[in-house]
Amino acid sequence: MSTASEPNSERVRGVGAMHELASRVAAGLEPGMVVGLVGELGAGKTELTRGLVRALGVPADQSVCSPSYLLLNLYEGGRIPVAHFDAYFMAGPDDLERAGFADLRRSGYLVVIEWADRVTQAVPEETLWIQIELEEDQDERRVQWKSSAEFSLG
Repeated sequence: MSTASEPNSERVRGVGAMHELASRVAAGLEPGMVVGLVGELGAGKTELTRGLVRALGVPADQSVCSPSYLLLNLYEGGRIPVAHFDAYFMAGPDDLERAGFADLRRSGYLVVIEWADRVTQAVPEETLWIQIELEEDQDERRVQWKSSAEFSLG
């Protein structure tokens, strides 16, 4: 998570609190932005993405799930279309590009990348980095966010 600004953080407890945080994040997102998610397996990256997608108004009949084996899921019909990548199985930044990263950004998609720390060379400097850490109490998470661009939670 190498950016110029200091990280902001808060603790969230439970799925509802993660979705509420995602809703506040979504308020500041614009087409073409990139959100890089970092955290261990089970930390809540997909749950945060689910909250972002719902907060952006994507219809509830579109299931939001981890694109681990597909590499990419697209969600449309909301304020901003969302391209949801999972870089866990990517060999490097070239895999992200081959999956359509730049084209989707140019087309106005918000790009969310789980395991973004595996493809840092491919993401723009102004990426909004969100790191999710499991706390000792497995229902609680510490969520940190930072960006070299101006970004504040809604």
